[in-house]
Amino acid sequence: HAPICDEAGLPEPGPFDADRLAQVAKALGHPARINIVCQFDRDESHFAQEIVGECELAQSTVSEHLRILREAGVLYSMKDGPRVWYCLRRSVLRAYARAIEDLVWGSAAH
Repeated sequence: HAPICDEAGLPEPGPFDADRLAQVAKALGHPARINIVCQFDRDESHFAQEIVGECELAQSTVSEHLRILREAGVLYSMKDGPRVWYCLRRSVLRAYARAIEDLVWGSAAH
């Protein structure tokens, strides 16, 4: 049974300075990683093998994409025995979108 994705207990996304903005932009800057993020259309978790099956890429390649998304804070993972479940950090994407909007409207602190 897949765990529900719940960000309770996770740290707040924090401020999006130039380094943080660039890190998330880089994480989202690959079509395969966008495809992975798009798999999380609801607040459900996906285990690694499900993601691999949907991507049509080698497991090692998907693992690297998952690592990059996790390090940028876009995804978080939960271990469940031999399985690793992944969840989307919607709060991080919302904070990223606000930071981009600040750039567009010129109100970002650089």
